[in-house]
Amino acid sequence: MTEPRIRRLVGVSLNAAIDRIASVERLVPGTIHRPQELSALPGGKAANVLRAARHLGLPGELVAVLGGHAGAWYREALAARDIGIEAVEVSGETRTCLSVLDEAAGTLTEFYAAGVTLTDADWPRVEGALERALRPDGRDALVVLAGSLPPGAPTDAYARLARVASRAGARAAVDIAGEPLLAALEARPWLVKVNAAEAETATGTSARTLGRAAAAGRTLRARGAVNAIVTRGVHGAVASTTAGTWAVGGVPAALRGPYSVGSGDAFLAGYAVALARGEPPADALRLGAAAGTANARTPGQGELDPDEVQRLAPRFATTRRPDD
Repeated sequence: MTEPRIRRLVGVSLNAAIDRIASVERLVPGTIHRPQELSALPGGKAANVLRAARHLGLPGELVAVLGGHAGAWYREALAARDIGIEAVEVSGETRTCLSVLDEAAGTLTEFYAAGVTLTDADWPRVEGALERALRPDGRDALVVLAGSLPPGAPTDAYARLARVASRAGARAAVDIAGEPLLAALEARPWLVKVNAAEAETATGTSARTLGRAAAAGRTLRARGAVNAIVTRGVHGAVASTTAGTWAVGGVPAALRGPYSVGSGDAFLAGYAVALARGEPPADALRLGAAAGTANARTPGQGELDPDEVQRLAPRFATTRRPDD
């Protein structure tokens, strides 16, 4: 039976953050810097995916765990970007994360604060918020479970949320590493999207070439994922799906940008948007690569230019790969 077309995203951000990007002429340890702020956004990986997808025409709603004055700012900033929110209010302050661009070196240095703490009493409220976001019918929704877990969250948090999605008829896309990924695989998520290092940790096999990344994707599917994508940064990605295996080539050097944070999230957004348009997996990979590339060329995770994404997409070649 053909699956319903994806028509909306529902993201879950358990470890939401205000994401700031600033730049300095040169980053020198032990000295005073006067950075220029380039962006301040309601972030976390799921929120990044939703923002990028919204720019490309696919609507979404976010379930987010928020706290304090920073949480109030987060909610208002998300609404200003036309993304709905089901907020789970907890004690404490929503964290702030900072990425600093060293203009001379062209590198980003990242500072990630710890998140708010989830208590045992908070968890049922998270599941309830996701259930509400998927009403009245979740069959047209892709639930994006992405980002690190905050203190107090259960290791199998994404497995539990994937099962909530499944009960509502929705599909789940998981982007996390380590033990939470292994736990999520037991819930048979519709899609797992990980980078090469995360795939290697989860499968015990190298993913440092396209061929090995394809093998890692097949292993992820054998362990529970219905479909799997292994990204390799500027060196391309592989999708192992129920319809076959495809690879997309790397980013041409002339197109690479300095703002790499969030490019994997933009990739997932582009892939989902292409599927929502009814495009096959190979074309979805191409749009994902274009979205990830466009993200890296503009400060602010998920703040990409949709026209640039469409211009970049034809620059990426996709190839069918053997399935064994």
